[in-house]
Amino acid sequence: MVVPTYNGERFLENTLESLARQVDVDLEILVVDDGSSDRSAEIAAAHPAVARVLRQANQGVAVARNKGAAVATGRFVAFLDQDDLWHPARASLLLDLARTTGALAVGTTEYPFARSVDRSALEAVGDGRHTWPAQWVDEESEVEALLEVPVDSLKGTGDLEELRVERFMSGPAAITTSFMYERDLYAKAGGCAPWVKAADDHVLNTCVAKIQGVIPRIDVPCLFYRVHPASTSTVSPLVAPYLSMLLALRWGRVLPGESQDSDYVRHLLGQMPGSTLSLTEQVAMVWLTVPKERRTRAVGRLLKRHLGDARRSASTR
Repeated sequence: MVVPTYNGERFLENTLESLARQVDVDLEILVVDDGSSDRSAEIAAAHPAVARVLRQANQGVAVARNKGAAVATGRFVAFLDQDDLWHPARASLLLDLARTTGALAVGTTEYPFARSVDRSALEAVGDGRHTWPAQWVDEESEVEALLEVPVDSLKGTGDLEELRVERFMSGPAAITTSFMYERDLYAKAGGCAPWVKAADDHVLNTCVAKIQGVIPRIDVPCLFYRVHPASTSTVSPLVAPYLSMLLALRWGRVLPGESQDSDYVRHLLGQMPGSTLSLTEQVAMVWLTVPKERRTRAVGRLLKRHLGDARRSASTR
């Protein structure tokens, strides 16, 4: 278990507590301090469940995860961000899933939650994330509200989904901490990609699915995913990195080369005018991303939107 930290002092103790409560497993907990400037490393080092604290200058979460995976000694490796939690039964559930399916990479679904004190700040972000939490918790009762719920009471179907390459090529299927990997498979797939912000895990999962064929994921939401205002998973900054990453995967001539249409990709394309890309780059990105039969129309819509924005801007001067 690898926990990357970067100024996560506010949440880290509860995160480590959720790992310390894992039942029926031999868990090695490694904390990678990615250049934090708070007491994260000190808190982790003092926790009795932590086997080792690794320190590095701030190099990003992908490098931190790869560093932890390289040092881990167990057969399987999984990740947990410093602000999320694991249900006490999650580790044993993942291992059971690996045994029953024979898969070397498996996952579960997530349960989004948020602290009540963050409600106003989440609403202020303006991207609708205040609607994401399935549960609002108070800071003082977070552990009791989430970790002490029987696993059978978690709202999930228990169904098994098989995530294939095509699913990952069309958009994110889950978050990084949804999965557990055999360490050898993690290494063969290249680990997390340091070259693409906020999608390093997506490259990993796409490559894992290519090697393994499918990644089984069970619908038991035992990963508690915190929704908060400082999340890096916002859409607009991801337009250029994510779409260019999809193009790089397609053009590698190993993964599916066809454009994978999806609601997520279309949403990113709709965010294009607000991105940092120039108009020329936006036109090129649309042309290279959209399936052939819709390219001309998509470029026309983009140019029309830019023209409308320009006219509105001129009328207000």
